[in-house]
Amino acid sequence: MTVKQNIYYSPIDNLSYLDHLIFNIKLSIVLVFSIILILAMIIFGKIIPFWGKWLPVIFHKLIIWLISVHIECEGEINKSNDCNLYISNHLSYLDIPILGSKCPVRFVAKSEVENWPLVGFLAKLGRTIFISRNRSDSLNQKNKIVKLLSSDEKIFIFPEGTTSDGNRVLDFKSSSFSALEGQNYDIQPIVIIYSDLNGIPINRWLRPVIAWYGDMDLKPHLSKLASLRPIKARLIYLDKVNAKKFSNRKDLSKYLENKIKNVYSSAL
Repeated sequence: MTVKQNIYYSPIDNLSYLDHLIFNIKLSIVLVFSIILILAMIIFGKIIPFWGKWLPVIFHKLIIWLISVHIECEGEINKSNDCNLYISNHLSYLDIPILGSKCPVRFVAKSEVENWPLVGFLAKLGRTIFISRNRSDSLNQKNKIVKLLSSDEKIFIFPEGTTSDGNRVLDFKSSSFSALEGQNYDIQPIVIIYSDLNGIPINRWLRPVIAWYGDMDLKPHLSKLASLRPIKARLIYLDKVNAKKFSNRKDLSKYLENKIKNVYSSAL
């Protein structure tokens, strides 16, 4: 009797010696260029505003090239250039180089990130806006965002406030939009989806391999992520929204939340 074997091709840990060699060569190149970019950012970042904006974009592109992430964009991308605020669902720290590689934006992060080893240093160089989650400091945080938006800075916020496991979009925190309440600012909603891994469609069991959430340790997750090549990410640009059309931030938040949730679930 012939027994039929059930062979399942796993996209994880399936790299050859050549793949590892290529990655190490790319890593060496990225490290050299990163040092140059960091020095340039420290020396010229504040003196030449143009450099201060675009050097982080170049750094993010290097990270994307290192990990072999292929980005596929959909929607009216050119119309997003006029927007003041960008938002997206949030699955992993990989979201930041992917989204940050498209145009100069300032990400908003919790104040604790500023003190993280290396990550905090790079975030500060990347012009990240650190905000406190204390209610007593909410007015100061709101005024800080308003001031930056008024100076034509492009700001990126993850309204979920944290990362998810990739199988769903979490509820938005309406406080993320407090600075936009009643203001004439355009918002660009973006849906980010990780669709393929080493040519294999990502299912609900594979999504947590890329997603970083809960109490996951960063170092082993980062090590595993470095072995996943290539990764395909889709960026879906939805119709931009003007904050002034909504009576309050809760209505604005709920509208954007539903838009992103519907597109994300349909795309999966």
